[in-house]
Amino acid sequence: MKKIMCMLILFTTVFLMSVSSSYAFELNGFADVSFTASVDAPEGSLGEESKNGNFAFGTLDLYLAQSLEDIDILVELVVEEGAILDLERLTIGYTFEDSLKVRFGRFHTPIGVWNTAYHHGTQLQPTIARPEFLNFEDDGGILPVHTIGLYLSGRVRTEAGAIEYGAMYGNGPAVTGEDGNIILTPNNIGDNNTNKAVAAHASIAPEAVKGLKIGVSGYLSNVQTDENAMIDSDIDSDIDDPIDPVDVDQTIIGAAISYSIADVGLMGEYFSIANKDNIADDSFTSSAYYALLTYSIKDKWIPYVMYENMTADDEDPYFLTLGTSDITRVSGGLRYNINYRSSIKGEIRSNDQEDIVKDDTWTWTEYAVQWALAF
Repeated sequence: MKKIMCMLILFTTVFLMSVSSSYAFELNGFADVSFTASVDAPEGSLGEESKNGNFAFGTLDLYLAQSLEDIDILVELVVEEGAILDLERLTIGYTFEDSLKVRFGRFHTPIGVWNTAYHHGTQLQPTIARPEFLNFEDDGGILPVHTIGLYLSGRVRTEAGAIEYGAMYGNGPAVTGEDGNIILTPNNIGDNNTNKAVAAHASIAPEAVKGLKIGVSGYLSNVQTDENAMIDSDIDSDIDDPIDPVDVDQTIIGAAISYSIADVGLMGEYFSIANKDNIADDSFTSSAYYALLTYSIKDKWIPYVMYENMTADDEDPYFLTLGTSDITRVSGGLRYNINYRSSIKGEIRSNDQEDIVKDDTWTWTEYAVQWALAF
């Protein structure tokens, strides 16, 4: 409750400042409602929570954005699950020129394309759900998709093509417990160790091949268990247990490609996730990737197919503690754009998830419908 009140006070203060000042902040937002059913999902699988068929609203995303001459301010607040209010992004930036922008605050980590192009409003993204391995941290995500720190970015036009770049320095993530789950936390108000996270990305849209964009990204951090983190592992007990210790040096290397020609679009990303275990002095490498194919019919009807895969090393303490299991998903869907601010999406997903306990594979099918809008 205290966290929610603080967020409300922050949001209200900024809003009142916008009303009373000569600079009017622009209030925008996103919202979505959905129905998801996974009638054949096995107990323990990711689809178990929707096996009865669930109507739900996703997120109410409110953000304020304003440029005060060369200074940019962005505040994004998301209401989740009807009661949880999260400050997802808060940045103050200065634009020297198109080739150099400086931002300070909480932002989306510059790894890959999806994480920097599609933010919390689902109207922005072509599909109903993000790729499973790119979920946000509090949704069980396994990658550090948010960072608190300093971010430099820019865009430069050359004879070879337009080049975009970004580099950041900030708090590294930590493994912690929240509401009975073990999750990553971006360390919003303080780092739990002296090692800072660094990341960089660069992409080029070559003049020689119209519609093509190629990018690479890299991320380095040290991830440790929050020493104060506890989790309730027994519903019949009031005693919380400490989380298994994690101390890994994490290296994430990503490659991305997108290509659009006429009405056809192709986008894909591949990530190599290497964790060096400083406790057992061992190293592990895992991988995750997706490929998305879309076809636009008069900018109204957009059928799409997405294939995604996450393969985690079964002995990696980072993934073991987070409870990560291998998953392969094929999604086929149809998006209908009512207008440029609203869309209806229908989706069918075929899932294969590793059952670590039984050394077997769960297989199930999901059906989902979503109405998303921007305002």
